[in-house]
Amino acid sequence: MPIITHVLLYAAYATISATVGIALNQIGGQDIGGSFLGGIGLFCACAVTHGGIAATSAAGRAASVEKRIHKDMDRLRTAHREISADIDAVQTRLDQIEVTAAYAPPPQPQLEAPPASAGQIELKLIDQIVDKLGAAMDARLQTIQAAPNVTQLHSARGPMDLVREALLDNRVELHLQPIVQLPQRKTAFYEAFTRLKDATGRLILPQEFIPAAEQAGLMSSIDNVLLFRCVQIVRKLLKQDRRIGIFCNISPLALADESFFPQFLDFMRENRDLAGSVIFEIPQAAYEARTSIEARAMAKLVDLGFRFSIDKVTSVEIDLPDLERSGVRYLKVAASTMMDQVVRQGVRPRSAITREIAAADIGAVFQRYGVDLIAERIESEEAVLEVLDLEVPFGQGHLFGAPRAIKDSLMEETAPPKDFLLRQSGRIA
Repeated sequence: MPIITHVLLYAAYATISATVGIALNQIGGQDIGGSFLGGIGLFCACAVTHGGIAATSAAGRAASVEKRIHKDMDRLRTAHREISADIDAVQTRLDQIEVTAAYAPPPQPQLEAPPASAGQIELKLIDQIVDKLGAAMDARLQTIQAAPNVTQLHSARGPMDLVREALLDNRVELHLQPIVQLPQRKTAFYEAFTRLKDATGRLILPQEFIPAAEQAGLMSSIDNVLLFRCVQIVRKLLKQDRRIGIFCNISPLALADESFFPQFLDFMRENRDLAGSVIFEIPQAAYEARTSIEARAMAKLVDLGFRFSIDKVTSVEIDLPDLERSGVRYLKVAASTMMDQVVRQGVRPRSAITREIAAADIGAVFQRYGVDLIAERIESEEAVLEVLDLEVPFGQGHLFGAPRAIKDSLMEETAPPKDFLLRQSGRIA
């Protein structure tokens, strides 16, 4: 209620009180003092009543305003959470677009929204931000759709053409992952992985290029490029007096390739001084299903002093004497598979040992046949403790280091000669 209204009401109370005092004196026969006190009492009663009513009204209005403010704040908080979620979703989508379409030119700058008027509330401003993000995403999508579709170009050329182009343009990268000695965790070896890149610089995953490379008969060529780089890196490490070996994956098809393997064998014969530092790796399924041609090829490499490793092991019930005869010196088993089969199921390798083998002795049994166990896919400290109980000498996994591309400078230093790449890509005989 405005202050002027209160003043007028109090003036009215005073007038009424004076009138009542006069009436008490003239009509009621009271003296002047009693009449004055009566008038003052009436005025005070009116004033107190008015003050109580005003206070109650003010309290009610304040409570109503406070309740409305709380509701507005709750609504703003809810809207803020929803808008934040929308912004995160938009940003995630933009990141995905950047990853899948790195070739796209940057989006055209967006026109600024007109400045907000003084009466707009914060929620309105947040809505404008979301609108801007949505507009930017739409513009980027339109730009990508208008640009030449790299995926369609790839499809038109075919996966085999992409593999050949990667070989010819020397877009075969080498990624290394450490294998550590346990329990010291000192790097003892590296495993080498092949990664191809397309013309835009995007990594082509193994599941994308391996089937096409096998179909085109280029898997041996990829192995050859990988091996060439591994040999150069090992030589560089030896110059630095760092005696660290490298595990190189080799396709079973390469061992049986009559045109590839003789050249491969000649190359390894020229580098037989690296026999202790280059270890060839093949999957367990390929090893157990090897043909006589592949077995003889392995034997020729073993005669040069090179050794083999078996990975992708699905069962530790493996023939240890056969591993020893075949030149296999390392067996990689996932830490979870090792614990499940050796500890829980009691699975043991086939050997000449007739006594019962405790789980803690499993590493020693393999070493008796010249085979070292490597627990791979170690992702946690708990897994390390579990494999240490089995006295496993080596470990590999993201806990110790993820596969990383070698430096660009080293990539250039270890690049195969141009004629080598031309032969591998099939451009020259």
